[in-house]
Amino acid sequence: MPLLLTTHPFPSATFGVWQIAEDEAYFREDLPLLPEEESELARYKDIRRLEWLAVRWMLHKLTGLQERLPLGKNAFAKPFFLDRPELHCSLSHSHGIVGALLADRVCGCDLQVLVDKMPHIAHKFLHPEEAAFVQQFTAEKQFDLLHIFWTAKESLYKAYGLKELDFRANMRLEPFEWTGFSAEAPGRIQKAGFNQSYRLHFEKMELPDAGAFVWTVCVVD
Repeated sequence: MPLLLTTHPFPSATFGVWQIAEDEAYFREDLPLLPEEESELARYKDIRRLEWLAVRWMLHKLTGLQERLPLGKNAFAKPFFLDRPELHCSLSHSHGIVGALLADRVCGCDLQVLVDKMPHIAHKFLHPEEAAFVQQFTAEKQFDLLHIFWTAKESLYKAYGLKELDFRANMRLEPFEWTGFSAEAPGRIQKAGFNQSYRLHFEKMELPDAGAFVWTVCVVD
């Protein structure tokens, strides 16, 4: 089975990654959906439809419960458990790989398959000080770090959950040591009267069938 990872990046937080190799029926078997979820699913086709199902199936497995906890979405499309407000979650997908995070506090996760376009869009999400930090590394590590910063800020964006954040101005990561495999760093979101610190953990993983991806999880500090 294509379970790539199950880990506990922080206390009381569990993150899982799955690479889809199954058809829709596989995920449907243990995934009863609310009418609202069926309506949302109907908007998707092909791999995006499988990602939608697989990531919710993955989240259900992380709970360890026999019966699935129904998911809702708030006005800003952030998922939450309808009947368990003390639990928090976050979902992500990229090129047939899905990631789900379950935690006891506000959290966010993101994963991204390494893609050639990332250096071309880095100016949209890197603060000048972050860009200077990345430039200290070799070209190969710079490429990885651009994906790290992208997933880190996407995870912070999801944890914030209210939209309208400037990735360059409102979100910052502190410098960290990058060996090429994993690291942790403090991060912060500052916007108007909102000022919140976060703990982030990120890793790079090689895919079984060639290629690689990076993933980041964050929780409020």
